[in-house]
Amino acid sequence: MLDVLIKNGTILDGSGALRYRADVAIREGIIVSIAPGITESAKEVIDAEGLFVTPGFIDTHAHSDDNVFFKNDGYNCLEQGITLQLAGNCGNSPAPYPDDALMNPVHREVSAEEMERIIGISKSSHSFMEEAKRQEMGINMAFLVGHNALRAHAMGYSDAAPNPRQMADMKENVAKAMEAGFFGFSTGLAYAPSVYGTTQEFVELAKVAAQYRGVYTSHIRGEGNNVMNSIEEAIQVGRESGITVLISHIKITGAKNRGKAKEILGMIHSANAEGISVFADQYPYDAGSAPLLSQIPPKYLTGGRSETLRKLHDPEFRKNVEHSIFHETEEFESILYHSGFHRATIASADATPQYVGRTLQQIADAEGKAPIDVMADLLIANDGVVQGIYTCQSMEDVLTFMADLNVFAGCDWYSYPVHYDIQQRSGGHPRGTSTMCRRIELIRDHGLRTAEECIRSMTGGPALALGMKNRGLLKEGYAADICVLDYPKVCATSDYLYPFRKNKGISYVLVNGHIAVRNGESLGSYFGQVVQHTY
Repeated sequence: MLDVLIKNGTILDGSGALRYRADVAIREGIIVSIAPGITESAKEVIDAEGLFVTPGFIDTHAHSDDNVFFKNDGYNCLEQGITLQLAGNCGNSPAPYPDDALMNPVHREVSAEEMERIIGISKSSHSFMEEAKRQEMGINMAFLVGHNALRAHAMGYSDAAPNPRQMADMKENVAKAMEAGFFGFSTGLAYAPSVYGTTQEFVELAKVAAQYRGVYTSHIRGEGNNVMNSIEEAIQVGRESGITVLISHIKITGAKNRGKAKEILGMIHSANAEGISVFADQYPYDAGSAPLLSQIPPKYLTGGRSETLRKLHDPEFRKNVEHSIFHETEEFESILYHSGFHRATIASADATPQYVGRTLQQIADAEGKAPIDVMADLLIANDGVVQGIYTCQSMEDVLTFMADLNVFAGCDWYSYPVHYDIQQRSGGHPRGTSTMCRRIELIRDHGLRTAEECIRSMTGGPALALGMKNRGLLKEGYAADICVLDYPKVCATSDYLYPFRKNKGISYVLVNGHIAVRNGESLGSYFGQVVQHTY
C-alpha cells in the first residue's frame, strides 16, 4: 500500500519540461511512481484536479540556523511551499563559534544557560551538524559555513590580513565543515569581520571548498554605488578557484543606481559563457532588512559587539559614526546612506517593542532626539540585537532580475520561533511569510516566465547548482518534497505593515512524503531532515 497518492494533477516536474497530467505515488518518503491512472490503494489520497503538482520549493538564502538549537515547525516556510532551506548565509553561521560574536546566533531571547548550551553545540561544524541531525524540524535544512565565523574564530575582529597560522585555521575549518556535510561557505562583505577579507583570501578558502565540490555564496561588498565592482569580485573568486558562485539577494540600492540590473545580468551571462558557474538568488521586495548594528561602518566594529556598544555611549563616537555613514561611502556603503533615517524602520527590538514599526526619524521627531542618538540608544538597550527594514530599491530592477533564468528564490529570513497573530502590525518582513508566493505572483502577472520556468527557478535549478541529490525534481526515486498549488490564484497578502498574513493558493505541502500543510495551513509537524552534501 502507498502512503500517499496524488491524483489527477498537472505535473511541473522542476526541470523546466512541459507540464503533463499524471498521478504521483509515494511510499516511505520516496516518489515511487509518476504515471496516469495509478490504481494502487493508499492511506491518503489527494485529489489535485485543476491544480499543479510541483517539487517543494528550495530557499537558497535562509538564516534559520537556530533551528538546530530549538524545535521548530517552520510554519511560515511551509505555508509558502518551502520544503528545504539553505542556511549559514551572509557569512553568518553559528559554527565555529567565536568569542563575543557580533551577530546573535539565535532569533529569540535566551537565558545565559541556554546560550552556554548553544555555544557548546557550535564549537565546531561537526558538533553543530550532529546536533542538527538529532533535532526535530518542520522543514529540511542544509548549511553553509560562514566566513564571519571562520575569521573571528581564527583572528577575532581584527581588520589585519591573516598570518599563515590564521589562514591555515580558516582553511582547516572549511575542510572540516565540508567533511561534516556542509554545502560550501559564505561571505558577508558588508559585515565585520568578513568585510576585512580580501578577494585572494576568499579565493584560497574557495579552493578548499571546491575540492569537495562545494559552493561559494556571497553577500557582495556593495549593492549600491559599488555594485559592479562587487559583482566582479564574486565572479573573480569563481574564476580563480573553480567554485560555483551564488550571489546572495541580488539587488541594486540607491536612486542614482537604478536601471543597472541588465548590465549586471550581462556580467553573469558572460561569466557563465566563460565557463564560470555563476548564479544569484533574490527576494521579491523593494525593501531589504539587516541588523541595525551592521549599518555602522566596519572600522568602528573591530573590538567586537561589547566594545562597540560601550563606545556608543560616547556622543563624539556617535557623531563620527554618523559622519562616516553619510560622507565616507567609499570606505563602506551602509544601507542607511541610501534609505536615510526616514526610510529605516525598526522590524524587531525585543527590549524596546514600543519602537517596532516606526522609522528612526519618526522616533527621533517624537522624542526630540537626533536620529543617530535614537539608533545608538536602541542598540545599547537591546544589547546590539535590532533588526531594521530599509526601503531603497527599484521594482523595475527587482523584476528584471526575477525574469532571468540564473536567478533563484531566497527569503533572506528564518523560521519563526512562534506562531504570530496574522493581524499583528510590524515586527517582521513579508519575505519571511510570502517570498515564494509573491515571486510566483509577480512572474505570472508580469509575464516574466512560463509556469514551467518559474517553478524550475525555485526547485530543480537551485538543486542542480548546489549539487543537491534526490531533491528539487518530481522524479521516481527522489525524496517526496511536494507542493500542490492553484497557480493562477497563488498570491501573498502580507506586506510591510502586516508581515504575518497568510498566503493564498497553496493547497498541500509534503515533506519527505508526509503531509505538512493541508488547505494552506501548517499542521505543526516535524518531518524535516538535515540534507548533507556529498562529494
